[in-house]
Amino acid sequence: MTIAKNQESVFLVSGLLQTERQPDGDRKLLRKLTVNVHDKTISVPENFITDFSSIPWFGRFLVRWSKVDIAGVVHDRLYATAEYTRCEADTIWRQTALAGECHANIFQAWIGWFFLRIGGKFLWKNKRKTKR
Repeated sequence: MTIAKNQESVFLVSGLLQTERQPDGDRKLLRKLTVNVHDKTISVPENFITDFSSIPWFGRFLVRWSKVDIAGVVHDRLYATAEYTRCEADTIWRQTALAGECHANIFQAWIGWFFLRIGGKFLWKNKRKTKR
């Protein structure tokens, strides 16, 4: 998984995404997922629970999930840990969605990012309240 455009680069370091479906529909990572984004390493640990649904429900009909699943996992982890700002996490989602052999097209990546910016605000605030 690599994209190089305007000196932007995203690399999947750890190999393919492997998950197991949970009874509630969420997914559990069966192995660690590591992605390099602009020379920063982002790791999602084994057993991390994700819903792949970073985009709010009202925008999901425009973006193919099979094209942005890794981006969704990374984004869920960034929202859970707050190691990046919300804006950075959403931008990393877009960059990751554009990466790889089966990447989203430019429209899907930007429209997904747009919906994340709109809908993610509420989830971000909620996650921050539960961390206190």
